[in-house]
Amino acid sequence: MATVFVTGTNKGLGYEFVRQYLKLGYKVIATCRNISHANNLISLRSISSDKLKLVEMDLNDVGSVKNLSKTLKNDVIDIFISNAATNLGYISNKEKNIFGAIDEKIWMEVLKLNCVMPLMIAQQLKKNMLQGVEKKIIFMSAKTASIEDNISGGMYMNRSTRTALNQVVKSLSIDLEKDNVNVLAMSPGWVKTDSGGNGALIDVKTSVDGMINVISKLNCESSGSFMDYQGEIIPW
Repeated sequence: MATVFVTGTNKGLGYEFVRQYLKLGYKVIATCRNISHANNLISLRSISSDKLKLVEMDLNDVGSVKNLSKTLKNDVIDIFISNAATNLGYISNKEKNIFGAIDEKIWMEVLKLNCVMPLMIAQQLKKNMLQGVEKKIIFMSAKTASIEDNISGGMYMNRSTRTALNQVVKSLSIDLEKDNVNVLAMSPGWVKTDSGGNGALIDVKTSVDGMINVISKLNCESSGSFMDYQGEIIPW
């Protein structure tokens, strides 16, 4: 039975990844900041206790990230989906993400949570990944990371930190090539979540359906790419 490790799963895309992979027969290890408050995950665990493992982890808590290698030392991971991120400067505090009012402290926090910590998690889980069969690492990026696609300006924190993450993905794909680990940066599309809002173009199920299909096709030729939920290449 293959195992998927997903971060940020108490709602939205993360929760839908957990739900769908369980339905597909995978074992899932899901992280959230506070399990006791994650009612959706608790309900899933009650009906899938043999296949769903819940782990508390907070991107803001370096200790909880560094403990992953100990907490999961006996777990083989086939697919790692880095979904946890922050909406700082995007939804919350967005008034401080406008030229002339940029808050450098918030920007540094966004960089840490959207780019640095996802790679730190990958470092902690390298041994688990190398024991897996599928050996795939997926980082949730966003189309706003594309420099070529930027025709509206603004969104300095979100754009720059996602672009930085894409560079991390490219380097990681090269560094892990010898280990047969394939790495992908993925945009879920404009999705109806807390961040995307009700005016978004697609629902969570459509996005995750598409991404799981793309992940299933990820191989050494596409490793290091930047794709959307339909498998289309997004320009860097």
